[in-house]
Amino acid sequence: MKHVPALDSLRGIAVLLVVFHHFKWLGIGWIGVQIFFVLSGFLITSILWEQKERRLRNYLGRFYWRRILRIFPVYYGFLFAVSLAYLSVGEPVAFGDLAPWLFSYTYNFARFFEPEMTWRYFGHLWSLAIEEQFYLVWPFVVYWVSKRSFLRLCIALVMLAPLFRWTAGLYFLAHDYPPVRLAQCVYTLPTTHLDAFAVGAALSVMDSRKLPSPRSVFLGVFIALTLLGFYQWGLLDPHSRVASDFGYPIYLSANLQYIWGYTLVNLLGGAMILCAVRGVDLFPGWNNRTLRFYGKISYALYVCHWPLLGAIGR
Repeated sequence: MKHVPALDSLRGIAVLLVVFHHFKWLGIGWIGVQIFFVLSGFLITSILWEQKERRLRNYLGRFYWRRILRIFPVYYGFLFAVSLAYLSVGEPVAFGDLAPWLFSYTYNFARFFEPEMTWRYFGHLWSLAIEEQFYLVWPFVVYWVSKRSFLRLCIALVMLAPLFRWTAGLYFLAHDYPPVRLAQCVYTLPTTHLDAFAVGAALSVMDSRKLPSPRSVFLGVFIALTLLGFYQWGLLDPHSRVASDFGYPIYLSANLQYIWGYTLVNLLGGAMILCAVRGVDLFPGWNNRTLRFYGKISYALYVCHWPLLGAIGR
């Protein structure tokens, strides 16, 4: 895949949103994770499509080897450092119970079984588990599905994901989960984010030149997101409103917002990717050196920023 510098800028925006959210500077900053998911769908599908004509063994081997080299050193290096701290001083206390989930990339399921566990230092790693689960399945989908059927599949996933979230919510409600924990558990299910990956994947196989103006697409989604956010904000209890989340508090727990809210945020991420690949600047400095720098170190920064917050007592 041809390198697109503006996508590095978009990565930089995404990781800074997440960091600002965890520093409690920007309530809506959690959407950076959704942008990462959409980016993964776009980039991974683009890479896989270029290799699709290879034999299955070579196709899979090349893909997984490159993923291992890119992902494992930072991730397992971080866990190794935490393991040394835990064995030396017994901190962080929760690591002993959470280590099996962390090392196996199943951490997104831990909240179902360890609801009272302290999530500090590791609270962000659930999204990397979902990414790995996506990598296990998606190469086979790309390999075996034709281009026309693939696009239809992506559209179907975008349409079905809200149904999956609604069904999951009904399940947790039937098991007496309180509203916030219900929304937290829905949030960390891999099926919850199928539409994020599918939006990015669909963009990777479409001819972007035949799509509407990228700026028009972005503005349309942004206006819809903003109007619905203000409506949702008005429905919230005045004591629970936070101005910096713009009507989209993390987990989207109120008024069934988790059913539709993620899809709208994911479409915004898709519109930003469309702008990036078409060379459209959404704002002055969109494709600047600083954002590209943060984009290039976004993975390491994402993995390591939460322990830094813990170390400085945030």
